[in-house]
Amino acid sequence: ELGLPQHVPLILFIALSGTSDPRKGADLLEAALVSLAQLVREEPIAFDQLPELVIIGDDGSSSTSSFPFSVHFRGVLTNNQDLRLHYAASDLLVIPSRQDNLPNTGLEAHACGLPVVGFRVGGLPDITEDCISGALAKPFEPLSLARAIHWVLSDCNRHAGLRAAARDRAVREWAPARIAACYSELYRQAQ
Repeated sequence: ELGLPQHVPLILFIALSGTSDPRKGADLLEAALVSLAQLVREEPIAFDQLPELVIIGDDGSSSTSSFPFSVHFRGVLTNNQDLRLHYAASDLLVIPSRQDNLPNTGLEAHACGLPVVGFRVGGLPDITEDCISGALAKPFEPLSLARAIHWVLSDCNRHAGLRAAARDRAVREWAPARIAACYSELYRQAQ
């Protein structure tokens, strides 16, 4: 339906500014994927194909990045259904941000059962339980990010467990009724 390849591991990257905002870390992702290409040659991942990258928020027309894998530029998506389909079609969401508080994309990915990989900065450790619902890398170290991506994709059973744990975490932690109850309790305590 999306025109993306099937049976190919898809790494999803979402940034409204695409690859142009240095805070979102597209340059760190590019360096990490170069390292990932080497890691995959040394130790193949569980999938039979090399990963491909899906970028939402960039149509590719102004991108100066040179990623070592095939890239599918999707532009800015305005339809939530299209966004959900991209989460469902992907195998992990990578958030290589230098600066982020609590990125909604991580919450949305978990709600769709998608593991999240990113640096251990900002709110990412609050979203992703390392080695349970995704993987966290040393801040701003592309090789560490590459290893985290490789770890998620290198074992089909582990990947399935990460997907299930991501969805369970989203339901447990961020269900609207739970969040409303937390706010209600906070307001009650503030009185």
